[in-house]
Amino acid sequence: MSLPPSVATDDPFARFRSELTLGVHWYIAALRAAGVWTTPHEVVRGRRLVYLVNGQALDLLLVIERLVSASKGLRGNELTRLLFHGEPPVLVSDLDFMDALGAVNYKAYLNYFYGITVEEALLSAAEADAAKISPLDTTAGRGIYDRVYDRSLSELLAAFAETHGTSTPRRFSWPEHKSFTYWLFRYRMQHHVPPRVASDTRKALKYLRRLRAATGGSADPMRPDAERSLADIESAGHCR
Repeated sequence: MSLPPSVATDDPFARFRSELTLGVHWYIAALRAAGVWTTPHEVVRGRRLVYLVNGQALDLLLVIERLVSASKGLRGNELTRLLFHGEPPVLVSDLDFMDALGAVNYKAYLNYFYGITVEEALLSAAEADAAKISPLDTTAGRGIYDRVYDRSLSELLAAFAETHGTSTPRRFSWPEHKSFTYWLFRYRMQHHVPPRVASDTRKALKYLRRLRAATGGSADPMRPDAERSLADIESAGHCR
């Protein structure tokens, strides 16, 4: 769809409200407001919200939820389907999606998509594959993290803690879980050879498409017409 002209302001909440007043669809207005979003984290009504995971990965859905929650009277099934089912209310081309977010936040969004969404899918795909392995297979005793990262979960948690200068976590909050997942993504990029990285990423994208077959089969519903070539997959290795 062709997007209407945007409102010029660097305040994301003011931009969101102004575009709603002008009759812009709330989802388009939210994407544009997210394009000028700079707050990395905050606490709202006792809830810790981390928008920029590990300083690199933009949690776009959380930003949209925050923008909408600050606008009284804007609720409905469209928001619920977006937040909980990954179903945008209107289709936006990848080019318009990128223009709405701007170069910096678009790349930060890709960091989140590949670094957290795809990484979680890779672990789920590996778990599904492991369930099919015969007990007689010599790899049957390997854990999921061993299969994907060649290290046990306890070893990875210790390395994660060392990187962040903290003690090894025994339990994660939801923001901490995302931080660890993104760290795993970066670890995989740094320690595995490119062909294996690309192969694992393709496996995860295929898994996501299969899960989302009912809603069009796009690995990323927010970019339904995004390029799915190897070049796009390899872009996951060029995070900041």
